[in-house]
Amino acid sequence: MSAVPGSRGSGISPGDTPPVSIETPPSRALYILYSHYPSDPRLRRQAEALRDAGWEVIVLCLGVPGEPATYELDGVCVVTHQRKRYRGKSVSRYLFEYLHFFAWAMRESYRRRRDFRFVHVHAPPDFLAFASLPVKWAGTPVLLDIHDPTPELFAERFGIPRGNAIRISRIVERLSASAADYILTSTEPMRRILVERGLPSNRVSVLLNLPEERIFWRDVIPAPPQRPVLAYHGTLVPRYGPQVLLEAAALLAPAYPDLTVRIIGDGDQKPELLARAALPDLAGKVTFSPERVPVNRIPVALGRVTAGVVANRAEGFTSVILPTKLLEYLALGIPPVVVRTKTIDYYFPPGELLTLERPEPRLLVEALRPLLANPELGYDLVSRGRGFFERYAWNREREVYVKLVRTLVEQGTCRSPDGGITPKKT
Repeated sequence: MSAVPGSRGSGISPGDTPPVSIETPPSRALYILYSHYPSDPRLRRQAEALRDAGWEVIVLCLGVPGEPATYELDGVCVVTHQRKRYRGKSVSRYLFEYLHFFAWAMRESYRRRRDFRFVHVHAPPDFLAFASLPVKWAGTPVLLDIHDPTPELFAERFGIPRGNAIRISRIVERLSASAADYILTSTEPMRRILVERGLPSNRVSVLLNLPEERIFWRDVIPAPPQRPVLAYHGTLVPRYGPQVLLEAAALLAPAYPDLTVRIIGDGDQKPELLARAALPDLAGKVTFSPERVPVNRIPVALGRVTAGVVANRAEGFTSVILPTKLLEYLALGIPPVVVRTKTIDYYFPPGELLTLERPEPRLLVEALRPLLANPELGYDLVSRGRGFFERYAWNREREVYVKLVRTLVEQGTCRSPDGGITPKKT
């Protein structure tokens, strides 16, 4: 695959500072995230990019039952906090679990504080940036990666109206950013939100969530399956719309009795989705993966698919994310159907995607009918959507990321008088 990012690429311009030699002896990097490393594609891509550049990489993350406390995965050392991830609706319980992980990560950071030349913290929670302070005080630069805008995510996840809780979360966001030397985020619309809320524009850049070509890319678009298959993969929560897919499948089932649905992932909504799939109108038509699937197993788990569904809500924080599953469908040659958002419009010109205006089952049904009636239309859909990869690709972004890390290590801080690293203007 060849892809040349265009003028609206990653947005990171690390300046003209010559890279630091990191091969002999190997430099060591620390990653901290409140998630499960094997199934977190963004962190795995970044950690493996540094591994390939000669770094020794250690990750502090959540573990799952049956995993050892410390293990190696594809050349990366993974140290796990053996505590089951809470999935529920209690704000206080979430905060307690966040703080429990925070205390463990800070203790581990303190123990290893002189071992690292670079630290990359992934949020949420934003305040996890403070767990890196023992390493930062030892002179190591810290990069904070804000995946999602926490105030909007907080309000949507718990149904909390904008008020004191949202104002507090914005204060925490700014304070957390101040604890880091530089900030990454995942889309240009999200970067603009962070800058509007007071983060310095010359310390915030975009690194897109792009598929790893070695795992996902298929040069030849696969033939559609003989029987119609609809798919969803990712976190199972209402804001990403797996329930919309099930309701649409129930409406389509009378006309397509051999229709099947594949749902791959785990999340708060899984019990509800299992119960819905067991009702008579969908019984026997829906399969679920037993757990969260590691990134490198997703292509096999998906298999051949008529259409991959991305039914994110069109408002709130989901409007500023670029769904990774959308890009993975395109890379695998799976025709996607996606809800239109301002971020989709930013990265995809009109006509490149099959979109719907809102995540509603009947709208999804109408979008899917032509594709189900003539699966060969999928070739055209994928070919048009793959125009994205002529503008953006991970094999290019990974070089930008490694160069950013090298520059941070050499400068030690991004707050130098000459501006240091500044985002590309868009």
